[in-house]
Amino acid sequence: MSEFIFSANAAADLSGKQYHIMILSGENAVNQASLATVSTICGVLTNKPASGQTAAIQFGGPGRVTAGAAITAPAFITTDSSGRAVAVASGGMAIGRALQTSAATGDVIDVILMPPVRWAGAI
Repeated sequence: MSEFIFSANAAADLSGKQYHIMILSGENAVNQASLATVSTICGVLTNKPASGQTAAIQFGGPGRVTAGAAITAPAFITTDSSGRAVAVASGGMAIGRALQTSAATGDVIDVILMPPVRWAGAI
């Protein structure tokens, strides 16, 4: 198990959201991310908790994420409105880099996760 995982309560039924991007939604609680620019993005859900159950959130190291569109490796990634990974645009919160290219929405790809940072554009 990764040392870059923390536990919090699922604020909603997240049983269908494994490998989706999460936000801190309250005291010791997480929910699906829906806006790339919010600073509460905290990582990727690695299990399938129902509402009130323990959610395992990975925020660093090698992991997996569900793509929300085609992504070309090694793009920096953020969330779309459904908690899926997309290429980050200026002003968004970058949470990692794609290690694989996704062809379509719903692909689960390998990534390197990092603590979220505000993306200002290409390096």
